[in-house]
Amino acid sequence: MTVRQLFAPALVLTLLLAGCAPSLPPTESTAPTATASASESPEPTPTAERADFGFTFYKEAQLGSTAADMSAALGFSVAGPAECPNYLPLDGTTDSITWYFTDDLGHGFAVFYSQARSGIGVYPRNAEGVGIGSTQAELLAGYPSAVVGTTHDLGAGDITTVTVDDPSSDSQYVFGFSSGSSTVDLLQWGLLAGNQWSHLCGGF
Repeated sequence: MTVRQLFAPALVLTLLLAGCAPSLPPTESTAPTATASASESPEPTPTAERADFGFTFYKEAQLGSTAADMSAALGFSVAGPAECPNYLPLDGTTDSITWYFTDDLGHGFAVFYSQARSGIGVYPRNAEGVGIGSTQAELLAGYPSAVVGTTHDLGAGDITTVTVDDPSSDSQYVFGFSSGSSTVDLLQWGLLAGNQWSHLCGGF
């Protein structure tokens, strides 16, 4: 008997058993884990539009700045008249309604100053929405702790004032009602605001 004949039955049996063996199910591949999509960036919070003026600024001009600084900030040349170089018009027009004044005596007097003018109906507003043209009631609604007073200026006459201190600086708003006006027609804000309303350059 040959070796082939000897092992033939065993080979047949092995093949038969292999044919009867149940086939194993295919190995399940691990389902890909869904990748969490990157969370969407939250919508940016709208930035509140900056007010026209605040205790320490008018538009882009800052309290305490030089004429050169204000020129750069506002985008046009800011220069006072020859007779009063420290009294700077800030509106870029020949009929400016807002000025910046500093004394040259070292007293620390530095104010922005707006005045009502005939033919102008829209004036700058601060964060509380008040300014030239506001009533005393509107001021007190925005500033319940404001101080109402009176002063007499040699040039501007009797003025009813509403003063609001800045809690964050030495600046203050002083809203003025001159000549019995029912609305604000004079407004100073800054350091030592409300002390003098006329003849700022030449004095009295």
